[in-house]
Amino acid sequence: MLTVNAIIISAIILDVGIQSVIIDRIFRAKQGNRRREEVEEENLTRYESNTSSDQPKGWEFKILRTNSGGFRSRKVLSKVCAEESQAGWILLEKLDDHRLRFRRPVVARDRDNLCKIDPYRTRYGIAEIVETWTTIIVLLVIMSGAAILGFAAMNRFFGDWQTRSLQNAPRTGDNNAIRQPPSPSVSPRPAAPPQ
Repeated sequence: MLTVNAIIISAIILDVGIQSVIIDRIFRAKQGNRRREEVEEENLTRYESNTSSDQPKGWEFKILRTNSGGFRSRKVLSKVCAEESQAGWILLEKLDDHRLRFRRPVVARDRDNLCKIDPYRTRYGIAEIVETWTTIIVLLVIMSGAAILGFAAMNRFFGDWQTRSLQNAPRTGDNNAIRQPPSPSVSPRPAAPPQ
């Protein structure tokens, strides 16, 4: 019985440990991608502001991000470009499926109050914190569901085994045969020798 319990407990602990490692690796990979993208945005796609640059002065730039790779779809990309064009932003380059770089003339700031969108927004779609909490909640629900199903299966499997309830257990040390003093034996005693 002890080995069966040990195997079940070790399987549960191993499962939770593996899930913890997987979740940790997912978040570390996400952080690594974010750092790599920041380096790329700062170094590889730099726009100089001096007069010798190919880009004329009087432009401002921004990067619009989405968490779920939503710019992969042409329909979404067209919708985003139409929304940004209301504020004078022009698509300069698509960095990848979740980052777009826009530029606009500085004089377009005068029309910012006429826009239906925030002209300086840097996120498109649901907020990153909402996505993070949704992911955490979904993972907890999955882990809880697995634990409940595992408990139900083990309860069904081990539920038929007979166990001694605590009410039937001895309550005092007097009934314990091991702790009782030896009882006098019934065997006859040898007679005392005559004096």
